[in-house]
Amino acid sequence: MIIDFAKTLVRDDDEVEVWQDRIDKINNRLCDKYYDSRDNQMLQVGSIGRGTAITKTSDYDVIFKLPREVYNRFDSHENNGQSKLLQEVKEEIRKLYSSTNIKGDVQVVVISFTDGRIELVPGFEQTDGSFKFPDSHGDGSWKTTKPVPEIEKSREMKNQTNGIFNYLCYLMRQWKNHIVFSFKGLLIDTMVCDYLDENDDFRDKSEFDLLKDLFEFLAKQDKERVCWLALGSNQKITNDDGGKFITKAKKALKKFDDEDEEKVLHELFGYKKKETKAASEQFIEDLGYKVDIRYNLKLDCDVSQPGMLSRKLSDFLSSHWKILGGRRLRFYVANARQFYDLGLNVEYYWKVRNVGAEAKRRNCERGQIKRGDKTHEEPTSFNGNHYVECYAVVDDVVVARGRIDVPIDVVKGM
Repeated sequence: MIIDFAKTLVRDDDEVEVWQDRIDKINNRLCDKYYDSRDNQMLQVGSIGRGTAITKTSDYDVIFKLPREVYNRFDSHENNGQSKLLQEVKEEIRKLYSSTNIKGDVQVVVISFTDGRIELVPGFEQTDGSFKFPDSHGDGSWKTTKPVPEIEKSREMKNQTNGIFNYLCYLMRQWKNHIVFSFKGLLIDTMVCDYLDENDDFRDKSEFDLLKDLFEFLAKQDKERVCWLALGSNQKITNDDGGKFITKAKKALKKFDDEDEEKVLHELFGYKKKETKAASEQFIEDLGYKVDIRYNLKLDCDVSQPGMLSRKLSDFLSSHWKILGGRRLRFYVANARQFYDLGLNVEYYWKVRNVGAEAKRRNCERGQIKRGDKTHEEPTSFNGNHYVECYAVVDDVVVARGRIDVPIDVVKGM
């Protein structure tokens, strides 16, 4: 059942064809400017290139290989030739997609479509197979990346494991999207590769035990580790969030205690929706948005009453208190600054879900998803262990998602 579910996450032919057509058109446009022929100069990298992307992937990473003379021309600029290179490539692509949002963004040219985006790196292939690429930050510089060994290692793992490597990578991406936390794609593939390399007996395990063992492997990683070395290339993958995936893996392991395969698939990967779905409840995946969690979103809430100092909902939750009736709740994205610093144009959507017998009796379970801002206000009206979710959407892709529980007891709360 587990591998069968993983197979449902594979990109279908129609999806692949749409994106390949776009990449081919961009290749031809840039070849017309920089070459005498339209030979393919595009290298698909990232999870797409490694063959580990799942369906409805929103980011397609590519390197367009430029001739050496273009490097010499922009390297000779006195002031940030890297930025000028990105702008030149951007303007050339704009001739092809005049009404599409296209921008040069530090190291890449981003071409945004309604169903995702292509992140194109103008690159210069080196004699060792690595690529030099522009970084326009500050005064500008040239960086180096080594995607080819990562692609080759991924293909090798696919062949050696009869596809198990890919299926586990698909499942880990679905897990991070469903549970909602940031887990770098290259780190996912590296962890799966390391697990399989260290466990030669994986072929002898049941699908359930194989998945459980992978989570145990993740849970045993060192949260204090500075970086991991990428499969194939040994490029450094920095530990930017204190090994959040390790904490999540430890929690996930508890789901295996009942040895209920369907329950594990449901709770960790969203195998099927809960039967307790409210009549009016909506799910962000069903509203036409792709889900690709790239950032962590933290929610908190000010609990207030006229004439009294407000308190944080996080304080209530850590103390296992419930909220008294008659309070005002002001929910907010506690780490919204990260999106501003990254220059992202974020749209916020909110979902309020009331839970319990009283919510059902009043026909007020709610669950609709509505556009809002960084804050959202609600009253405390009736008992129940309710919850609120917030979705950060960029270019029709859910890039972050947060949830906070709201326990209310209108008589005995605080």
